[in-house]
Amino acid sequence: MNANVYEPSLVHKKEGRYYALSLIFSIFVYLGLFFSIIFMFLIPVLILLPLFAQAIMMANIRINGVRITPRQFPEVFAIAQEQCAKMGFPVVPDLYVMESSGVLNAFASRFFGRNMVVLYSDLFELIQSGGEKELAFVITHELAHIKRNHMTKQLFIIPAMWLPFLGEAYSRACEYTCDRMAAYFIQDAEAAMNGLTVLAIGKTLYKRVDREEYLVQSSYEKGLFVWLAEKLSTHPPLPRRIHAVQSFTGQASSIVFPSSRIGMIIALVAGVVLIGSISIGVIFSKSIATFISTIAETSSDEELLAAASEADLERVESLLTSGISPNAADEEGWTALMWAAQLNDTAMGTTLIKAGASLDLVEQNYEETALTIALYNGSADMVILLLDEGANPDLQDSSGWTPLMTAASKGEIDFVKLLLEAGADPLISDDTGYTAADYALEYGFEELALLLEEIGEQI
Repeated sequence: MNANVYEPSLVHKKEGRYYALSLIFSIFVYLGLFFSIIFMFLIPVLILLPLFAQAIMMANIRINGVRITPRQFPEVFAIAQEQCAKMGFPVVPDLYVMESSGVLNAFASRFFGRNMVVLYSDLFELIQSGGEKELAFVITHELAHIKRNHMTKQLFIIPAMWLPFLGEAYSRACEYTCDRMAAYFIQDAEAAMNGLTVLAIGKTLYKRVDREEYLVQSSYEKGLFVWLAEKLSTHPPLPRRIHAVQSFTGQASSIVFPSSRIGMIIALVAGVVLIGSISIGVIFSKSIATFISTIAETSSDEELLAAASEADLERVESLLTSGISPNAADEEGWTALMWAAQLNDTAMGTTLIKAGASLDLVEQNYEETALTIALYNGSADMVILLLDEGANPDLQDSSGWTPLMTAASKGEIDFVKLLLEAGADPLISDDTGYTAADYALEYGFEELALLLEEIGEQI
């Protein structure tokens, strides 16, 4: 399945409509504020503060959440990896699981080119009760948000997102789109509807719910406050989402949810707010000769990292030629060479190394180097390049862990041989006293453990 081929037919028809309306409304609000002195005070509130809050939130997740990797919950990482391949992702986004005090939810986020999917622990526990497909639906739903660039698009329509009815209407349409995409890419309508039912009643009782009765019950609910509860919510009611998946996957149902047309209401509210914004701008206006930039440009370092994360070799070369340091790093110590290792991009890796990129820089979160990142991700070409260029095969992290231990614990015999040929010492032990051979044996790779022991005896 190729996401680029099928994606347009998966997008809910109202997503594009509401985004266009939100964008038009936001542009007029920005223009109205542009001619107002209060514009200068609103810019930090409208743009900078939300970005700052998002950065803090992501940082908290990174320092407190448990990252899902090939070593940490490998069965869940395998699900995400499979779905990413189907959807056309070049790299699996960062996956985290966090304790949620009973809340069943998940969300996706993006900040300065890095994507993240966070699963709350109670939902994550589906993996222990035979709910792999349901969990796959939830993960794929969040991946769909990233695939559709929903987080980035919202930055352009912040005024509309704060406007009652309009912002919520766009958000609900996005949820319908992501449900469709998730149901399509997991190829299991039943699991998709079960995944939504889990959000309604929990990871255990969902199996006992009579779905048709649940939908009938919801379809009878009417009244002003029911209508307001739906229209002021960023997510459609779960029964409607289940019914939408039913319809999308071609399953017959006699249940009909009453529709309500609120386009005129949205247009009226938007018009009133728009006229009010322009009026305030005219009353308190000062002549401003030039536009004030709405979003500060990213630094040169961030441009290099963004280009590397997007595998844009031409842009990387241009930035390096302009004098940007090849060792530029983000707040977590992640460098362009690490992105090359993640993407197995030897052309970019060679360019960065020739420009002076340090081979053994360590990022802060997991104390990974470009070499260990390449080993974790199976980036064989980058492993060879880094070792040939002199990356230290015995570099230990704060717990004494070495690249050889990484390869041995994954059973990667070819990587182990490459590291040994590069001079890796199999006798090095970590803080627990374990050697690479011990880790190979612990993870069930007996032949590899024997090889490492034999080489160790020869030293």
